Order: sequence, then C-alpha cells, then structure tokens
Amino acid sequence: MPDEEKWYFAKGGTSHGPLSLHALVSQFSSGAFTESDYVYCKGKTDGWVKASSIPGLCESLTPEPEPEPEHHQVPLYERASFTQATGEDRKKAKGKFWAKLTGKK
Repeated sequence: MPDEEKWYFAKGGTSHGPLSLHALVSQFSSGAFTESDYVYCKGKTDGWVKASSIPGLCESLTPEPEPEPEHHQVPLYERASFTQATGEDRKKAKGKFWAKLTGKK
C-alpha cells in the first residue's frame, strides 16, 4: 500500500489498519464497523471522525468485486516434463545434468 491511501477504523477502543479503501469497504460490509464508528485517513480526514460524517463514504461503502485473475493456457509442450520431452528416463537425465555441472563425463 505504499502509493495508496491508508485507512483506519476504530471499534470498541481498538484501531484497525492500515487498510486500502477496498479493504475498508470489505470490513464495513462484513460488519466489522458501522456508520457510528470512527475512521481516519491522513489527508482525507481531520483526525478521527465518525464514518457517517464523511460525505458519501458510507453510501459508497459497498464492495466492488475483486477483478478476476487472468488465466493463460500453457501450451502442451511447455507442460511436459524434461523426461517426457526428451524420452530419457529420469535417472539418466539427472546423471547427465550432474556430469555436465561438475565437468565429469
């Protein structure tokens, strides 16, 4: 969270954070804090204020779905193991690898 806003909320005398705005929204929607609890964000609030006192904050605290991760199909030849691709058995391939690494034949 180095370049984004760092939000905090206080509930029952304990502060929680730092949170991204997305994480703050998730905490609000899960019931971790309410409109009557206090929030703070450097540069956005003048100290600790009730969540309801920030115009539009509570109305905007509805979670947006996380973006779907990108999935890429890996070509079959890239999924094959070395021994499947070369036809060599594992023990022989391992021996060749160590021989090449150590300079022995």
